Amino acid sequence: MNKKKILVTFIESGFGHITSARAISDRLKAKYGERYDVQDCDIMKDSEKTEEFERFLTRQTQATNKIHGYGFFVFGIMETLGGESFLKFTHKTIFKSFVNATIEAFKNHAPDCIVSTHYFITFCAVEYKKRFAPDCLVVTYNPDNNVHPWWDNRDGIFITNNVYAAEEAVKRRKFNGANIRTVNFTARDDIAACKESKEFFREKYGIDKNAFCVIVADGGYALGKCKKVTDELLKTKKRLTLISVAGKNQKVYDYFISKNVNDNIDFIPLPFMRNVYELYRAADVFITKAGPNSVLDCVLMNTPVIIDYYPHPIEKATKKLFVDKYACGEYIKSPKKIRKRVEEFIDNPSLLSEYAKNTKKFNKECNGADEIADIIDEALGGEK
Repeated sequence: MNKKKILVTFIESGFGHITSARAISDRLKAKYGERYDVQDCDIMKDSEKTEEFERFLTRQTQATNKIHGYGFFVFGIMETLGGESFLKFTHKTIFKSFVNATIEAFKNHAPDCIVSTHYFITFCAVEYKKRFAPDCLVVTYNPDNNVHPWWDNRDGIFITNNVYAAEEAVKRRKFNGANIRTVNFTARDDIAACKESKEFFREKYGIDKNAFCVIVADGGYALGKCKKVTDELLKTKKRLTLISVAGKNQKVYDYFISKNVNDNIDFIPLPFMRNVYELYRAADVFITKAGPNSVLDCVLMNTPVIIDYYPHPIEKATKKLFVDKYACGEYIKSPKKIRKRVEEFIDNPSLLSEYAKNTKKFNKECNGADEIADIIDEALGGEK
């Protein structure tokens, strides 16, 4: 008997879409690998045309992180010009060739179900279903904490990770409420399985067990305030272990490793790390821009967060959810004020206790990726 094929799509436009897709794929394979043919697919690597568009999306993501105000400008234009209707217009005109190339990739794979974590893939999947495969199930997991105006609301199951986003999808983005599902936050298998203590990871990475430890990062591209915050923290006279992660930004990494550091600081500059969550666990606090998946991974490791920057409405929603609503940390824009606050934490670590306590309300055992796998199984008919 031929198994139904589930195509879990991966796309680089920031790394949150990738980690969310990985979490879903992990649980689909673990729970239903014998029932379905679950395939991971770097769909944008299918042709030169799709690769070109992925590079374009990556550049836009980097620009929103790097150019102050650009992200809010872009999303404002998208909203003003019609949101989802503007999405359809641009992708059927300006971006038509890229859409068609992606649809051709879907035709080559001939899936029974397409799993997407990115608006462009969802749009192309809905178009593929409309034109060529009416029985194909389109399942979208939105890894953000709000619903931006370019999500396609025409067809398929749309899954959010909080009730506020679900409400926004129906009331503001005009999704059919019957197509909306809400699940717990998703976790990749490696994060869900991580039970080791802070002390364990400090020993693993040679981090002083008695020193206050801060990790600074800005997603995969280090284009936020990572460099400025690192420079400011290196001015402290207090005992500190500082881990600064440059991601895939070689210039920032080279800058970090060239630094001369005072004896009171253990400075650990690092490039991109797939298991960076282990360092989140080792640290006392994580300083970052409001990338939804970076903040989530840190919270799942039970480490408080300082958010220093949100470049567009998606990340503003993350700050509102994890700082204002769930109280897992603080929002501080100024690198100088961040240094002063870290120095207060060094003198009185109990100031972080309530934030750390609040992170423990997020139970990794209640993994939204498990729920998504179940939703897909049910929609495909389950075991008959």
